[in-house]
Amino acid sequence: MGDLLLASLALVVGVLAFVLRPLWKDARGTALALALALLGGTAGLYALLGTPDALDPALVETPKTLDQAIAQLERKLADEPGSVEGWVLLGRSRASQEAWPQAVEAFARAQALLPDEPDLMIEYADALMRAAEDGRFPAKAVELLERAVERQPNHQRGLFYLGAQRLQAGQPAEAADYWGRLLPLVDPQTAEALRPQLAMAREQAGLPPLAEPEPAAAGPALSVTVELAPALAARVAEGDTLFVFARTTDGAGLPVAVKRLPAAGFPLQLTLSDADGLMPAQKLSMQAKVRLMARVSKSGDAGAAPGDLEAGPVELAVADGAAATLVIGKVVE
Repeated sequence: MGDLLLASLALVVGVLAFVLRPLWKDARGTALALALALLGGTAGLYALLGTPDALDPALVETPKTLDQAIAQLERKLADEPGSVEGWVLLGRSRASQEAWPQAVEAFARAQALLPDEPDLMIEYADALMRAAEDGRFPAKAVELLERAVERQPNHQRGLFYLGAQRLQAGQPAEAADYWGRLLPLVDPQTAEALRPQLAMAREQAGLPPLAEPEPAAAGPALSVTVELAPALAARVAEGDTLFVFARTTDGAGLPVAVKRLPAAGFPLQLTLSDADGLMPAQKLSMQAKVRLMARVSKSGDAGAAPGDLEAGPVELAVADGAAATLVIGKVVE
């Protein structure tokens, strides 16, 4: 599967970023993940197709759309039907179009060539579920999911899907078992979303309530005061949103901590800690210094937009109780 990973890395990242979010009400809820992977699918198709065959007029023109790229890939697969990479990429591309019967057919061809790969079993099962008109898990999908988890017991997507299937089938105790196995494998944010589903399954099965999680250590807490320059007071309206960020000193990546509050009651005092982080791999406590920023957003979005109000950045050494003041005194142009 190494070539498959290289040929369609963007699709894999797009799919896995969403499918582990256990907020779906049924098995059809992951279509958005595949739609988000559309551009990655196109890039993967170009990479797999390579330089068009100059002897085939149908392949001379570089594809400009996903449909054109899929058509070229289908022609290539007609000549090379033993390409697992091609069939998987075709399945993902058809799935991104929500063309589920065609996606099923492509994944079936791939799985026949590589029958024991857990990730491929899961993708094939996913397409089968989406293609089912009654919204239920087809028997073939259940078989694939069970085989995948048997071969890879900690497969997160497999465990989640099997839990959902068992709950749908009126087997909440088995759903609780699968989701209970999944819970310690996922990051804290995903675990927080999964816990209500697991608690519901346990309640339906007559099992004891789910134990409350141990509170996570918050690490050092920074004390931040946010003031509003009097000259800008009239520009703050009801419904505006205040964002307070702590970023790495080079400004790269997502904030290491962020708070979202109503833009009212200045001056405001708040704390930032690991509890306000967005990514477990990039915590506030891992930084020696951070750059603090504050913005009043008119739209409610975190990104800056014309008309928003900002404070100049302040660098602060990360230590418990370290304090800084941010003064909102600039209008974003």
